[in-house]
Amino acid sequence: MRYSIAQEIFARYPGFTRAVLIADGIDNSREEPELLRELALRIEKAQAWTEEEYVNNPFLQAWAEAFSAMGLNPKRYPPSVLNLVKRARSGKGLPYVNTLVAAFNCVSLRHLCPCGGDDLAAVQGDLRLGLAQGDEQYVPLGRPEELEHPPAGEIIYMDTAGREVFCRAWCWKNGERSKLLPSTSRAAVNIDILPPLGGVDARRIAGELASMLERFTGADSRIFFLDSAHTEFDF
Repeated sequence: MRYSIAQEIFARYPGFTRAVLIADGIDNSREEPELLRELALRIEKAQAWTEEEYVNNPFLQAWAEAFSAMGLNPKRYPPSVLNLVKRARSGKGLPYVNTLVAAFNCVSLRHLCPCGGDDLAAVQGDLRLGLAQGDEQYVPLGRPEELEHPPAGEIIYMDTAGREVFCRAWCWKNGERSKLLPSTSRAAVNIDILPPLGGVDARRIAGELASMLERFTGADSRIFFLDSAHTEFDF
């Protein structure tokens, strides 16, 4: 299986790095109290920010600007990290969906970078982050009866075999068919990095998440890094 990112994306967004964890041997079936406490702590820290700290945070601004450059209003189509922080700050809390999701939500809130994951059992071809042609299929998360076709030129993350979109607008909205379940035993987890974070940060954050997955799910993770000089890997 091959994982790749189109060179056009690196051309548009210099300094972009994606860390990919291929996690095997996952036990995602139970809630971990320690991780639940860590998630609550991350929510508490986000709520403690002043409005000025939230609005002017350079890491969140970087993603808002990237979405604006795609022609998307980041308030209407928020990158996942902006949406996560907004939900944390709302006072309504965040659900403990399952241990995989809780772990990368903790990492996303701590380092203010988008994180997301997909069940590899759903993959039939190769995984690719690239530009939509307009005929790809996307089933929204939580709405399995709906079908969308992202417009041509949108950055999408997809399974090349069935042209099944796993995530729309780079890191906006995950899909239904590759969602992480308590039964998930093998997953690809993505960590997206834009300046002012860089490659060194990507390695540090990916290592942290790999340690968390080993500790809380028993997963063995291989870590790959994709940037303008390294656009693909096989696994």
